[in-house]
Amino acid sequence: MATHEAPAPSVNPGPLVTAAPFAPAPGAVAATGVRRPEQPAASSSSGKTWQAPQAARPTPDWVPSANDINEFTRRPSRVVGGGQGLPTLHNRPEVGETTAAQTEASASSVSENFRIHNGGQDAGFTESVNEWERLLVATKTVGLPELLDRPHGSPVFEALPTETNSMHFDPSNPLTIDSYQAPEYNRLAVGDRPDKIAEDVWRLVESLSLEEKAGQMQQIHVSQLLDRSGHLNASAVEYWISKKMVGSVVDSPGNGQGEYAWYSAATLANLTNSVQQVALAQGSRVPVLWGLDSVRGANFVKHAAMFPAGIGIAATFQPKHAYEAGRIAARDTRAAGYQWAFAPSADLNVEKRWAHNYLGFGEDPLLLSSMVRGSVGGYQGEYRGDRARVAACVKNFIGSGVPFNGKERSAKFIPDNLLYEYYLPGFEAAIAAGASSIMQSGGNVNGEAMSLSGYYLRRLLRDKLGFRGVMIADHDEILAQAREFHTAANFTDAVFLALNNTSVDMSAGDSTFSANTIELVNAGSVGEDRVTESVARIIQLKKDLGLFDAPFSERQLQETVGSAQDVNAARMAVSESLTLLKNDNGALPLKPNERVLFVGPHLNSTALLGGGWNVHRQGPTASERDDVYEGFGDSVLAGIRKLTNREPVYHPGFRLDGRPSDSAALTNLIRLARQADKIVVGLGETPYAGHMGDINELSLDANQAYVVSQLALVNRPIITVLIEGRPRLLKDVATVSSAVLNAYLPGIHGGLPIAEVLYGKVSPSGRQPFTYPRYEYQSRDTIWQGLYNEYTPQWPFGYGLGYSPLVYSNITVDSNELRPGQPVKVSVSIRNDGQLDQKESVLLYTTQGFRTGYEPELYRLRGFDKVEIGKGMATVVEFTVTAEELAYYNRDLVRVIDPSPVNITINAMTPNERVITLNLAL
Repeated sequence: MATHEAPAPSVNPGPLVTAAPFAPAPGAVAATGVRRPEQPAASSSSGKTWQAPQAARPTPDWVPSANDINEFTRRPSRVVGGGQGLPTLHNRPEVGETTAAQTEASASSVSENFRIHNGGQDAGFTESVNEWERLLVATKTVGLPELLDRPHGSPVFEALPTETNSMHFDPSNPLTIDSYQAPEYNRLAVGDRPDKIAEDVWRLVESLSLEEKAGQMQQIHVSQLLDRSGHLNASAVEYWISKKMVGSVVDSPGNGQGEYAWYSAATLANLTNSVQQVALAQGSRVPVLWGLDSVRGANFVKHAAMFPAGIGIAATFQPKHAYEAGRIAARDTRAAGYQWAFAPSADLNVEKRWAHNYLGFGEDPLLLSSMVRGSVGGYQGEYRGDRARVAACVKNFIGSGVPFNGKERSAKFIPDNLLYEYYLPGFEAAIAAGASSIMQSGGNVNGEAMSLSGYYLRRLLRDKLGFRGVMIADHDEILAQAREFHTAANFTDAVFLALNNTSVDMSAGDSTFSANTIELVNAGSVGEDRVTESVARIIQLKKDLGLFDAPFSERQLQETVGSAQDVNAARMAVSESLTLLKNDNGALPLKPNERVLFVGPHLNSTALLGGGWNVHRQGPTASERDDVYEGFGDSVLAGIRKLTNREPVYHPGFRLDGRPSDSAALTNLIRLARQADKIVVGLGETPYAGHMGDINELSLDANQAYVVSQLALVNRPIITVLIEGRPRLLKDVATVSSAVLNAYLPGIHGGLPIAEVLYGKVSPSGRQPFTYPRYEYQSRDTIWQGLYNEYTPQWPFGYGLGYSPLVYSNITVDSNELRPGQPVKVSVSIRNDGQLDQKESVLLYTTQGFRTGYEPELYRLRGFDKVEIGKGMATVVEFTVTAEELAYYNRDLVRVIDPSPVNITINAMTPNERVITLNLAL
């Protein structure tokens, strides 16, 4: 094969192979093994001109000063004229040419509502966002003050110190209305989805210079637009928006040198609108796409309703809660001037040590897929016309949830047939629901760099799954191939491989991506048509989101941020997620006349209920603590006060900084325990995200376990409440506890729902969305693992109790034979013999007696339904089982059906398990 030597970029020619196991996808460059193609250097400009716009550029919904308005309207911008298509402009200055008007506008083109400084480089706008991230997370440890010896009945202890500089809190608070009209969840509804590129988009893209196109493929962090005091930096805005013409900006300033800890929607809108004004007046004059990690509500927007983390939503077994969480997150995100949400997670959670276990929807493909469909529908809906919706960015394709050593971005090893069977369905569901963008995973799968893989990112994602939207590389992930993973010779080589092998459209965080792209195209190593392909998808997404009609924030949406309606929706999700795992001798619910001692800082902290991705990625900082919420949100103790109208007796019990408890404080704790009828202990983790959450083992913190062991000596019933993002090994804690309630990471509104379940106002109805391991070696055990394998967890997938006793009938079927094209109806009746209304999740599994040459699954979830059964009432739940869904992928990636006996199991491994056997035939 001939070798093309690029004159300028330094790229590695890669290994030479003579044959490939698969043919390349249409239009794709073959993956690693193909020498650099010989291509003529592309022109940096198409030379095309634009027609004049049909309408004046819209102004933001907030009103800047008259001087600002005059400055902003001096120059035309690319805006949809009258809502019809994308008109063109003429007399555009050449790239790099700066007129006097531009120079003047750059200094005054940002709203006075958001302060801007002319600091230049000495103000730090070019500082690496990675450095800011490092400095930021270094402070995010949650500690506790020394335990104090206080008499019984004295005022509640503060779990977290309150000394905080309030000057760092955004003084802007939303004027929130109580309720508003919102669309209801419809599981059959399908919203908008990526489609073919419109003609007017093609015309726009073809008119852009190479530099303008490359800028569209670049996403920078918002901190790169700020100075050291946290204000917008005019020089930085001029550099990145006017000169580099970047297409997207990500994150809140609260996550990178911003002036405030937690920014309100109004303050964020002033920032995003100000930058948008510059983008529309200068450079390419294409609006900026703003992205935010709104993963559980708009968690980075001050006083926006915050929902349970993904595992909590999954525990409800109600996709409507995933929809509501997405819908409200989208509304509050859009209120702040952001149009792109990096959620939901469609990765399967298999490795329990993985730090981002809590963001996903559990270990089962069917449960995951159902939640992902609901979530995408909530975020997006009919996003082409609904300005209360955003583009969902589903993440992270693929396999992030099974890192080899349990740590973030470590290698994944997943045989292709298992990848297709268990890991693809979540992404298939997202694409079927209309997901407009997808983020690729980090590291490698089966030794192959995901960021550079034509197999995974073009042939699998684009060709097999039919994804037509925008694909973005995670933060610095392409550069990491050279810097950390050693799968590319250097940075330029990494960009070359990503562009030629994959269909990635945008790179997050990497500030050199656009420059490398320009260099490669000019050298003939990458065709400009490859760049055009990506930019067309990006600009189509911007058009679909209405950025050419309404590029600024939707001010009316700010009125609903943190509304009582949204907070109630979050609390309903928490209520249905709470999972009762043990309840010996009726330890729960608590009775109003019982003397109860509440122990542990997790019961007295809003921040600990929230966990990671809550105010900041790593949660509130050590100096912010609960003060950052300014009374928005609650704690378990606050919920108990509200519910019982009494001050609970509380003791912190243990430290969260790793140091052992003070002996005097422990003595006082035991004295209080002896005076109590029951003891409620809150156990769990401190907030974390990403690498900061990496652990070596799943064991519960030793200090927490020790305190529980000492309380057990008092011989009082212990009720353990778990507040954790992954299952920590309980060991003796599970044995000595009379009751165990798993609250997962319920979010900042979780205190009242937990109190309501503890005191029996609501009967728990959550079910485990993952296998809760008993031992360390079970960290990857799943409900669908091989039938031969031992499965003896602490609690199995799908386990959960309620307060009301339910009586299940035997299973009935309309046929004992299951054949392709002949589905079987399965039904079971349930009667509520208790004194409380009970919501009940009914789970249907299949288990094949054998498969020819392949081990059957222990249990495979095929259907679930959640019903509400009034006290003394009964209901019938029906399912349909097909032979086709029992097909599985063999090593040739062919789906096959093996005739065999099949067990149909309702609520496997629970007190209400019911089984019937069918014959699967062809």
